[in-house]
This record gives sequence, C-alpha cells and structure tokens, in this order.
Amino acid sequence: MRKQTVLANILLIGFILGIHEGRIALWKDDQAKPMKVFPYQASILPEEDQKRLEQGIHVDSLRELYKLVEDYLS
Repeated sequence: MRKQTVLANILLIGFILGIHEGRIALWKDDQAKPMKVFPYQASILPEEDQKRLEQGIHVDSLRELYKLVEDYLS
C-alpha cells in the first residue's frame, strides 16, 4: 500500500483519545482495542480532564491529536 493511501486512511478515520484500564489511550475510530496505551494514569489529571477522556475525545487531524497528547502527557 502506498504511503499516501495509508496517511489518507488515517486522516479520514480519525482518532479517539480516552482511558483504558486507568491509563490514557488512543484508538482509531473503527477499532475496539486501543492502538496505543500511554504509561500515564488518568487519575493524575484534573477531574474535568478525566471526565472528558472518559467520554472519549474525537480528534479529526494529526495536528489536533499531537496537541491533545502533549497537553495531557506533559
């Protein structure tokens, strides 16, 4: 598969940032299992951020994804 096709598919599908087994995690929209579980407990975040992550934050672009991950993990 061509690199451009893979990138286009990722951008069209989108991502969801949320919580998996107490840790911050990332899913592709169409997958049941997270594609990445970060080594950070969600419980260290403010309560409002935890609630947003529990509901799942849909992200449509890589730029938005990078910003959210940086905000929550730094």
